Amino acid sequence: MGKHERGWVEATEKLTAQLANGTAPDPDLEEQGEPDLAEVLAERIRADFPDRTAVRHAGNSYDSLGDLIVESDGGQTFLEAKFVASGGTRANLGQDTLTQFELFEDATAWSDFREEIGFPGDREALLRQFDDYPDDVRDWSYKSAVYDRAKHLKNVVDVSRGQNTGSRADEVLSDPDSTETQREAARIINEILALDREEKLAYFDHLRAAEQNPRNVETFAHLIVCGYHTADALREHFDADLDEIKRQLETDSYRLYEVNKNSGTVSVENPSELLAGFEWADTRVEIPENGTSVSVVTGAPGNRRRVLNIAYNWKNKFQGIQTPSMNVFVPEA
Repeated sequence: MGKHERGWVEATEKLTAQLANGTAPDPDLEEQGEPDLAEVLAERIRADFPDRTAVRHAGNSYDSLGDLIVESDGGQTFLEAKFVASGGTRANLGQDTLTQFELFEDATAWSDFREEIGFPGDREALLRQFDDYPDDVRDWSYKSAVYDRAKHLKNVVDVSRGQNTGSRADEVLSDPDSTETQREAARIINEILALDREEKLAYFDHLRAAEQNPRNVETFAHLIVCGYHTADALREHFDADLDEIKRQLETDSYRLYEVNKNSGTVSVENPSELLAGFEWADTRVEIPENGTSVSVVTGAPGNRRRVLNIAYNWKNKFQGIQTPSMNVFVPEA
């Protein structure tokens, strides 16, 4: 997270500890943080840990998995606090995360792979086939030219909010009342979608031939399940001792607390429950022969378990156009 966001989050965490301990809140922290969010989180912690002896903030050293540490006569429980704008605790990571953290040790990053096989040029050639762009998006010299043209094609085929662009393009092509301009826009959209899928499958072929680092795969899986969903958060903890992380989970001494900034509700996830029964043998990234997602799996062939699903995705306009990323999902326990 950014420096500004880290500031108010850290202040809110410290306020939470004070309120959970029943001490008077620091006025400076109240000004810097979000007292209402701290109060709802502290209330939930007090309810979940009636035998607590103290709650303390873990500090800025990042030597602890959690932001908050609940102490009791039985030991310590580490809490990772997340303040989110909507439900869900799953990750949206950068496009090159799996190679950046060397889950694949000798593989080309997705961003570089696209350049190497000429994907940007092929995409531009398809966009140039459309003749009816307005004057304000005809200039190819500026950075957003591809995005603006793709947006115009979406407008031509009239994609509704939340509607899949490819599905709408198919509707246009099957509608006898569609204009030739609409059909041309729909055809180009579908060809870009097909180009994107072809490129992803080629990249998966590349990944399939690469050497994997099982320990890095396992570390990545544990950190994602524990709530570390940004590159900065992963980087801060990636070199931590994996055995210590696993010990905290196995001894049921870790929790993920998610506070919804809009509703003020708190949900709690126990990563040890999500990972219950995992043997962590033969941990690897499994790459399908046909598809645009990969999975982190573990266990021998007869006891294979899926830990994470990872979809290669473009977040804006439509597939193949803008903001390549990886969407990560944790299967339900």
